[in-house]
Amino acid sequence: MRLEADGLSLRVDAPKGALTGAFRQSLAENKAQLLKLLHWESKRLEEADRRGLVIRWSKEPGWIALHDPTTGEWHEVKASECLPSVVESAKAYRRRGRDER
Repeated sequence: MRLEADGLSLRVDAPKGALTGAFRQSLAENKAQLLKLLHWESKRLEEADRRGLVIRWSKEPGWIALHDPTTGEWHEVKASECLPSVVESAKAYRRRGRDER
């Protein structure tokens, strides 16, 4: 099932028979909140896309934080499990941060 905001309308794409009467009623009752949530999520993903892939050292020693531009989520990975190029990118990010201070 997929929900999309289209202006003030809520688009629902679902397999045939998936939208029961109770579900339709729930969508109608919560339409304003759903539209607000969908708008917020859209803005969050736009920001994630703008930021792009970010590779930096995590606050936890020995870990690297990766920003996923497709979801906006941050993932923590052990540096020892990363490719050398990822570790080098984290080091370069840290050096850039020091240079900007």
